[in-house]
Amino acid sequence: MENDAKTKSRKYFNSHRKSKLARGGYWRHDYKFALEAIGRIKPKSLIDIGCGPGAFLLSVSESYPDISLAALDLSEEMVEETRLRLGGKVDAVAGDSEDMPLDSGRFGAVTCNMSLHHYPHPQKAVNEMYRILGEGGYLLLNDLDCIAPLRALANFCFPRMHTGDAKMYKREEILEFMSAAGFKDVSYKKISPFSFQCIGRK
Repeated sequence: MENDAKTKSRKYFNSHRKSKLARGGYWRHDYKFALEAIGRIKPKSLIDIGCGPGAFLLSVSESYPDISLAALDLSEEMVEETRLRLGGKVDAVAGDSEDMPLDSGRFGAVTCNMSLHHYPHPQKAVNEMYRILGEGGYLLLNDLDCIAPLRALANFCFPRMHTGDAKMYKREEILEFMSAAGFKDVSYKKISPFSFQCIGRK
């Protein structure tokens, strides 16, 4: 049952609105890789899936003020924090990444930073990211990656935690999600000992 990941995630992140997550996020090292890619792609519009408290989108807004920004998160409190942080610069909505309340073909770029490991059905989520992209748009996906023994330990622990983590997916699984969704020109690279960046074009 989804009581596992989704209900736990919503409850956990709703209660962390004013935590370190909301003060800036844990993943600033990884943000710079997405920001560099955005600078190359130059999208007119961008949505961050699993936006959390809006720390990444604030960086996008500061670096590329002309991009139209949107956000989606399962946690209503994180969506509200994102709205407060970016003011009128973001169209932020609460919703499920596996069934987004968003029009098809709407965005030039989709980002998803350190959120995929919370998704119990990642293929559905990646399919949705593909759907909401316009032709030629890009998905910039960033998530956990580490050596196999640590990944196995994490996947043993995740279901027993209260944070709503579902699974740390290995490289081959990520590439299969991207391929099955229809993405082209897919690249995957490690950007730290514990994270990767995967980019694909619609």
